[in-house]
Amino acid sequence: MSDIKAKNEILILGGGISGLATAWYLHKAGIPFKLFEKKSETGGSISSSVTNQSVMDFGPNSLRDQNGEIRIISQELGIQNDLIQISEAFKTRFIVRYGELQALEPGIGSLISTKILSGKGKLRILAEPFISKGKEEDESVGDFLERRVGKEAVEYLVDPIFSGIYAGDIYQMSKYEILGKMADLEQEFGSLFWGMLRTKKEKKPEDAVEPMVLTFKKGIQQLTNAISDKLSDHIIHEEVTGLQRVVSGFKVETKDGSYDASRVISCIPAYSLPRILKGFGTYISEALNEIDYPPMVSTQLIYNREAISSQKTGFGFLVPRKENIRLLGAIWKTSLFPELSGADKVQFTLMTGGAHDRNVISDSMEKIEQEIISEFSTLMGISEKPGFVKSKLWEKAIPHLTVGYQKVRQSIIQAEEEYPGLFIGGNYRWGISVPDCVQGASKLVQKLKS
Repeated sequence: MSDIKAKNEILILGGGISGLATAWYLHKAGIPFKLFEKKSETGGSISSSVTNQSVMDFGPNSLRDQNGEIRIISQELGIQNDLIQISEAFKTRFIVRYGELQALEPGIGSLISTKILSGKGKLRILAEPFISKGKEEDESVGDFLERRVGKEAVEYLVDPIFSGIYAGDIYQMSKYEILGKMADLEQEFGSLFWGMLRTKKEKKPEDAVEPMVLTFKKGIQQLTNAISDKLSDHIIHEEVTGLQRVVSGFKVETKDGSYDASRVISCIPAYSLPRILKGFGTYISEALNEIDYPPMVSTQLIYNREAISSQKTGFGFLVPRKENIRLLGAIWKTSLFPELSGADKVQFTLMTGGAHDRNVISDSMEKIEQEIISEFSTLMGISEKPGFVKSKLWEKAIPHLTVGYQKVRQSIIQAEEEYPGLFIGGNYRWGISVPDCVQGASKLVQKLKS
């Protein structure tokens, strides 16, 4: 079967948030398209479900909407009334040190009073403005910030935060990919402190949107479900087995047939794209195969409220690797979004795995759950067992943007220039967060329109 009509359509590969957002913006622009997704359900790593009147998210747990893109697309989809804004509790976070939770709030006062760092460690941070700037070449996040604020701050603040967000190794992650603005501040002002002070004084544009942290009443998957429902006639649930160059442009091969098109947008993961490329330069496959995706386990716990005697309020806690605890951290879901938990329930999300613990792939889920729930219970002072436990293993969770990642980006650009009509997107190109992917899709469609 060869779909002749597809020649006038853009073919999108992958039905995660990147592919779905691209499809939505093409739909808005009146540009014909088809989207291919091998699974029966779209959404990729976005996964929500409801149990015991509680909404659980096994992938992203919240959306940091910096520029209003999520609010706009929600309004277009008719689900804006289901948006929930995060509670003020999110401003307080906890870091584990000496086996105990230590609070950290915004502002220099909390940094001075916290027990997370020793007096020597705090003085080293305060010395940052007097440290000479480094060279412009790329280096790891760990090396960069160790130079700027000292080893203790990196071990007990930087490492847990970035291990929790990116599931990565800070001594491999690229400063330009992860901390691009900070790296620029060092080069421009010679200091992160002076740079942030100067930029804070700059006036915001009058039309600047207030950043918000959001979710939906039915979880993050409500967003991808809404797009899928609106565009169901354009979604083909077939696995793409080949992407081939032909005279007219490209041929997308599936297990059930083939489709010709002059333009193709790939939004499938970097580890999947090389397997289907036929007749393309080997450099693009080699570059994509270099991208590492550490594994992650997301474990959802639900307790009866009476089992939690003294629940603190806050975002949750993160665990430095120096603490020798398997658990990466915990999100206090009920504290952040009370609307998503049953009236008599308290919900938590535990995270483990990442670049430092790849054994989550080989260990049994029962073993992992027993270990991390025991650690969590000790840290939280909870004696009772949770009433509900459910885990999901992501064997390839988040792309690891390592030092020198710019070479990967250059290979992608080279491929798009060498093969006009081919576009490569997704979280390894646009950014790992859902809003990053939505914004990347929007910019790509604007480019196609122009």
